[in-house]
Amino acid sequence: MAEEQNPFTLPADEEIFLLREVERRQHHEEREKQKSLHVWEKGTSCSRMRNIRHVKDDEKPTAPPAAGAAAQQDSLALSGAKRGREGGPPQPKSAAAQKFLPMVPTGASFPREMRREKEDLRSFIAKKREMFLVQMSLDIKKAEILKLHEKAAMKEEALKKSQQMLEEDVTRFDAFLHANDAKAHKAMKQAESLMKIKQEKVQRIKQLKGQISAIQSEISKQREQKEECIKFKHFLDRLTPQEWVDEQICVKQDRKAKRKQRWIQMRLEEINRALAKDVEDIERDAEREWQQEEKKRKGKALEDARREIEDRADRRRKASRRKYPTAAELDKEYEDVSSGDELPLYFKEPKQLLDIFTALEEQNLFLIQNAQETEQALEEVDQKFAQTRKIMGGKAETLRANIVELEKQVNEERRHCDELKETLRQKSGSKEQDAVLKELAAKVSEVYLACGFDIDHDPDPLKMLEAIEAKLEELLAQLDECEGVNAELVRSLEREKEKERREAVRQHKIEMQHKKNEERLRASLKRSQEPIKKKKGKPVMFRSPPERRDNLRVTSVDTEALEREREYALFFT
Repeated sequence: MAEEQNPFTLPADEEIFLLREVERRQHHEEREKQKSLHVWEKGTSCSRMRNIRHVKDDEKPTAPPAAGAAAQQDSLALSGAKRGREGGPPQPKSAAAQKFLPMVPTGASFPREMRREKEDLRSFIAKKREMFLVQMSLDIKKAEILKLHEKAAMKEEALKKSQQMLEEDVTRFDAFLHANDAKAHKAMKQAESLMKIKQEKVQRIKQLKGQISAIQSEISKQREQKEECIKFKHFLDRLTPQEWVDEQICVKQDRKAKRKQRWIQMRLEEINRALAKDVEDIERDAEREWQQEEKKRKGKALEDARREIEDRADRRRKASRRKYPTAAELDKEYEDVSSGDELPLYFKEPKQLLDIFTALEEQNLFLIQNAQETEQALEEVDQKFAQTRKIMGGKAETLRANIVELEKQVNEERRHCDELKETLRQKSGSKEQDAVLKELAAKVSEVYLACGFDIDHDPDPLKMLEAIEAKLEELLAQLDECEGVNAELVRSLEREKEKERREAVRQHKIEMQHKKNEERLRASLKRSQEPIKKKKGKPVMFRSPPERRDNLRVTSVDTEALEREREYALFFT
């Protein structure tokens, strides 16, 4: 007995954790079994706790317990005894079970629960926490193992599908290659046939171009002859007497009037024939109706029917007559079309042209005499004009001298004003002027880049402005050419560009307004965050300036200079 280990020693924490799942399953089975028992078969909780049961073989450890495993053996023995009392099947006992787990005495030896060693709450909580963490890690590992199994199954399924899709793709690709080869062969045949047709077309085009060039040369030759003939015709038309031209115009108008009269007469004959045919049809229909009514009616009814038929026929004749136009309507409807025949030439024989030349020569001699007389009168007028010009020239020289003197004075005053302005500008606004010049140079550089030029190291604004002006003239010339070709397109593009420019200006204004608002908000925020300066004590009073006295000076007024300035402003501004 001294060599046997104490069976009531507490087991290690790892062994308790391993047995936790077994105890949970046993408790679950025990609850299910208690649910199926009758009331008289169930015992109280106290009676169940006092009973000691033998340990089953499946609850025995497979290895020798540690030094502190007595409590575990006790727990296993109690659970086995309890199952034995509840009717569980007895398990066979092995030599290991007899060695490590000897039989536990009956309930008479243990009238109350086993006494355990005292354990503080902190170590108990720490053990429970370690047990929970180990259980949680096992649960997580089991979940991860299940997920890995599921992923492996999904991967295998996806691999099978991918392999099947790859086989289908290979099949489709083979079919595509066969179809592509067939299409390429067909396209090559079609390209060869089209190449033959193209060569035939090229040969035909060359032949047609040769014919066109020959025809164009012939047309240009005929056009030159035509222009020469037209020039001679215009010359002869200018030499033709106006009386003969008026006579020919009257003859042509008579021909137009006769042609119009023939057309109206022809149309009236057609209308009369159509009207006669309509009247015959109307009379035939009236005769047919009269015969029908004569068979059906007699006496007064027949007379009434006859009058009705005659009235109806009269109305139809009037309607048929109104359907066709009258002579006045035909006169308005006629469109005066010229026959295209030009007036015949007045000159039939060369003698007529010689007679005209002789008459024109005599007329020219008369005009030459008149011109000589006019030239003599013009020379006299020139002499008088020269004398008058000489007289007025002296007066003008005097006035010019006065003007030069006045201009000298004005230039002197302007120079003095410029000196004063320059002095004032140097004293007050040199920095502002430099800023304005820099801004102008930046704007010129921006426009220079927009025109497509490259900026050098130290660009000159004047040279950049010359390049911009040249580019602008080139673009304006191109715009004029485009307007000559397609003015509507240019106008539409101008409207679009003007719309874009207005939109850009509007966006720029909005951005500037936003910037101003942001600056105003920042300034107000800064003012609000600044500490309030409280004025303390009496405000500082500066010394009052002495009383100002204006000294009036009486200067002499140059009335002659004022008079000259008034005359200069009157005549030269």
